[in-house]
Amino acid sequence: MAYPLVMKILAAAIVTVSIAVSNATWGQTPSVPRVIEIWHGGTQRVGHLGDSQNDFNLMGHIAEWKELDGLHYGINGKAVTPLAFRAYRRLVNDGDFNADIPIGALRMGDNTILIQATFRDGARIEKRVQLIREAGMTQNLPLRIRWSELKHLTDAGQAVDGKWEIGPQGLRTAEVGYDRVFLIGNRDWRDYEVQTNVTIHRVMPKTTLLSGGNGIGLILRFTGHVTGGPRYFGSGQPKWGYQPFGAIGWIRWDRGEGEKRSFAQYYPGDNDRGENEMPYPVQEGETYGMRFSCKSLADSSSGDGVTLYQYRVWNIRDPEPDAWSWERTQKSRNALRAGGVALVAHHIDASFGDVLVQAK
Repeated sequence: MAYPLVMKILAAAIVTVSIAVSNATWGQTPSVPRVIEIWHGGTQRVGHLGDSQNDFNLMGHIAEWKELDGLHYGINGKAVTPLAFRAYRRLVNDGDFNADIPIGALRMGDNTILIQATFRDGARIEKRVQLIREAGMTQNLPLRIRWSELKHLTDAGQAVDGKWEIGPQGLRTAEVGYDRVFLIGNRDWRDYEVQTNVTIHRVMPKTTLLSGGNGIGLILRFTGHVTGGPRYFGSGQPKWGYQPFGAIGWIRWDRGEGEKRSFAQYYPGDNDRGENEMPYPVQEGETYGMRFSCKSLADSSSGDGVTLYQYRVWNIRDPEPDAWSWERTQKSRNALRAGGVALVAHHIDASFGDVLVQAK
């Protein structure tokens, strides 16, 4: 009497398993939750610290990127602007996104940014973020940032690339990769000196084909990424043109795997011909002081802008040296003459300590 009932139960179980396998194969049953993760909070601010760049960067991640058919963002309405979500330059991992949102397109006060993801099976999910545009005063110098005293990292500046967090040793890269950038200050800053320290937690063993070697340090006179410009950078969302700026002073590593040579490098603001100024060996787990300044000089006879850049690095267990690691008088028609300071960690897991910026 029970035998036919047992057979029916077994048959139903086989059908259920068959359907589940079919759905997983065709992507109709998500292998991971379909969630839009927003970095740095569901309510964010722009303009409260003045004018630093043209765009506000809203970043996040979607874990089930393999099933994505499209990703878009919109301002106060329908999501119509497409976003890239495959790893490339500013997007470290597949599923990351970085929306370059024009600040001029935002109204003063509250704005709603809609992130919309559409999947191959027709499913759609959305995430709304409150973006408050404020009219802040220009950040005056001297400026001192003590990370432990801040309620949120955006009280100090803007995360331009990557996921950041405030930790025991300062502002740390929570997602390591290509040019993780945090911008401080305003686009009208001209001549100034920056002092901070960096704790190097780990130098990543590999970089990408487009990255060169690892690097950690400071960009002076930075005003955001561009399309076009003197180097004719291509378009994208996010934009990936990283010049012009003023100059970079940082510790750079040779490209490749295994043991790498490190050096204090000057990197000009209008081309990619960085100069290895001084060999400087560093160790993971150590903390190093950095001081970097820019001072405008008289224009050249041909009309090029001229700036004196001076950079110094030292282990904080030692006294700060009097000599500069390198000095460079940069003559350029295209390098920027003003802009904020960007903390940059390029394929480095690092923490930036308290920051002091003073007029030069």
